[in-house]
Amino acid sequence: MIENIRKYTGLMIVVFVILFISFFFLDSSSVRNMGGGQPILKIAGRTYNDKEFRSLGTGSFELTSNLARSGDFGLYQFLMGLSTGATSQDDAAEKFFVGRMILRQAKEEFGVYPGEEEISAYLKTLRVFAGPDQKFNPETYRNFIEKGMGRLGMTEKDLRELASDVLASKKINAIIGSGLSPDRDALAKNLALENQQITGHVAKLDVTPFEEKSQPTEEEIKKYWETISDSFTTEPRRKFSYIVATPTLPEEVKADEAPESIADATASDEVKKAAAKKKEEEKAKRAAELAEARRKKQLETDALVDDFLFKLEEQKGAGFEELAKANGWEVKTTELFPRSASPKDLDVTLRSSRGGKAVDQLFLIKETSDPFSKISEAIAVGENQWIVARIDGEEKSRPKTYEEARADARAQYISEKAAEAMKAAANEAVTKIQTSLAAGKSFADAAKDAGITETKAFSAITSTYKPDGASEPANLFESARNVDPGTIAEVITEADRAFILHVAKREVVKEPNAAARIDSEVASRTNENETVAFTSWITARTEAAKVEQLYKK
Repeated sequence: MIENIRKYTGLMIVVFVILFISFFFLDSSSVRNMGGGQPILKIAGRTYNDKEFRSLGTGSFELTSNLARSGDFGLYQFLMGLSTGATSQDDAAEKFFVGRMILRQAKEEFGVYPGEEEISAYLKTLRVFAGPDQKFNPETYRNFIEKGMGRLGMTEKDLRELASDVLASKKINAIIGSGLSPDRDALAKNLALENQQITGHVAKLDVTPFEEKSQPTEEEIKKYWETISDSFTTEPRRKFSYIVATPTLPEEVKADEAPESIADATASDEVKKAAAKKKEEEKAKRAAELAEARRKKQLETDALVDDFLFKLEEQKGAGFEELAKANGWEVKTTELFPRSASPKDLDVTLRSSRGGKAVDQLFLIKETSDPFSKISEAIAVGENQWIVARIDGEEKSRPKTYEEARADARAQYISEKAAEAMKAAANEAVTKIQTSLAAGKSFADAAKDAGITETKAFSAITSTYKPDGASEPANLFESARNVDPGTIAEVITEADRAFILHVAKREVVKEPNAAARIDSEVASRTNENETVAFTSWITARTEAAKVEQLYKK
């Protein structure tokens, strides 16, 4: 990406690493001795260089990611387990290296050494190496080794070492998580509850009537605001100067369509086919030439933006307008504005997969004593545009005055009081409905007597039932699954409404394969428990390690 080019000159070799291992020294068998390289960190007295990190960290992280994309959940677990807590892809690769070093130490501690045959057998199960028949394909495997791994500068030996660590991870996972199997009887009871069919009724109360009744006085609003005044703050506002770099792409030139001549019309089918083929080839050639011309124009703009940022960095952020003008870019300047009211040019979606908008990135800029910190990175937007901006001014967020916060405070006060009144009314209605039901009335009539006219019956719903959002609570089945037939559940309160739930009947439906499903659930929960234990173990080892980051010195 262009954002990463030149902007960090002098830091090209730096890899951001946070490595943690156990209290024990890793000996030479834990990591291959690659020799050379720039020392980047020291862990428990052992120095690691950038070559070791690239092979066992970033390179292996990408390799594992590529393998996992084919759908092997075990590899995904391995990847996530070692990189847990990561906040970015770079951070994930760092944590992956940390976890792998800890894992290799544990292989010696627990005496876990997967054999060569076991490793080969495991590799043959990976989906990435399967052929059209979904079985291991030696040719697919060899192509991956020679082409896929060659691109990463890795060999088959690296793959087999990775497989060894994956297998060891599974075994150590089981050792650390041993004894954490769930209660089978409790799971069986829970599955029985999941398999029941429930019939009953719901009555709904809306919050709107209670809001309309709430008319707080000025004194009440101000007293309420005084207790929570810190929660009412203004949005931070920023002012920017910015450019939008757009490549000037060549337009498609349509070929002139000459009218069909008499010779063309009377030509043989073979001649017509040849002419049509030639026409299509010429069209394809023009399209390819246009695509190449557009690509070159895009690269030219990319290079200009790159040079623009590079020169700004050299000049400590000075010369923004002059450099932009030299490239033919218009510099626009905004007034102070909050993120929620961005100018149209900046309220555009990012081109990257991370989502968000350009303005979001601009409000993340952190200004330091370095003048260049006022300049944004090159922000990719639209199909082919770049935005580069400079902070020209900022108004920090501050507590609102009463006058500024009054409308919001009043609305929040009314909302809270209405919700309280709605819930109290629902609880009062429950008591009246229970009395009417005991007297033999239907739920609809009982609700009507309690002042609620909006009721609805539901029949034989299951755990897969999707409630009607307009007339039923979102958690209908979960709220009813443990309620005794003939009784009313706790009032279900949502943001703007409340529901009274009556269960008329619950019936457990027996599954023909219930035992197998329970076995599967036990295995799944056991795996989850082991994974949690393994993650906690990695975290504990990480916290206990001592790391000296040499690249920061």
